[in-house]
Amino acid sequence: MANSNILGTATTAAPGTHPGLRDALGEPAWQRLPAAVRIRFSEPVLAVAYVGEFDVVRASRLGRIIAWVCQAIGTPVVPRTGRNVLAIIHVGPVSRGASWLREYHWPHGDTHRVHSTKVVGPDGKLTEELPARLRMPLEVYERRGVLHFVSKGYYFDVGAGLKVPLPSWLSPGTTHVEHIDAADGWFRFTMTVTHPIFGEVFYQTGRFHAAGGGL
Repeated sequence: MANSNILGTATTAAPGTHPGLRDALGEPAWQRLPAAVRIRFSEPVLAVAYVGEFDVVRASRLGRIIAWVCQAIGTPVVPRTGRNVLAIIHVGPVSRGASWLREYHWPHGDTHRVHSTKVVGPDGKLTEELPARLRMPLEVYERRGVLHFVSKGYYFDVGAGLKVPLPSWLSPGTTHVEHIDAADGWFRFTMTVTHPIFGEVFYQTGRFHAAGGGL
């Protein structure tokens, strides 16, 4: 598992007044989630680091090409593959939502970071904001205690309320993230990206827990 020398440091921030995941999910579904999941996805007041490792990080040939090209716009997907990859997931409050930063610590000291911000709009809809003003609207739902996020297309936010849609065939495909509570403070993060023509392009899964204990 991850060593303490690669952990982030928690910082304090004022609670947000914007809508959160609870609003996007709806109260009945929110209450069906395990208590630990509700705590993790409540509006963050403190930054927290979740440490662990990805059992597998894989990509198809097309996925590796997409990841390599995307380094030019800020690495929205990790450009390497491997097994038993030490990682940290940093979660913290920002002015408009919650910041999520995944750090992948590869052998020989290489590190890649993938950053996004989850924002719930006044209409209760959830959007993941990626580098280069790429936006990914998300459907969020609960099923048998598991929290699911599924992308509903992609677009570029060019400002002044203008959106430029990314055609599905030109996008990485549908992104499906599952957050599964594993008890004793652990959870499993699984992400699958499936292209409408070429099938699975990215897959990764791993187990994590809060640094220093807790949820």
